[in-house]
Amino acid sequence: MVLLIVLGAWVVLGAAVAAVLGRSVRRADQEELGSDRHWDITAIEDTRHRSA
Repeated sequence: MVLLIVLGAWVVLGAAVAAVLGRSVRRADQEELGSDRHWDITAIEDTRHRSA
């Protein structure tokens, strides 16, 4: 019985950590990369890329 309680608490703790990390990563992505901007994909695809 105690093992189930500990296991449940571990799962809840893991879910909380995942939620916090997901929010902070999404916020950092928006601030650092400007992902709230709307990019014109057709303009990016029309540009010629350098061959390596």
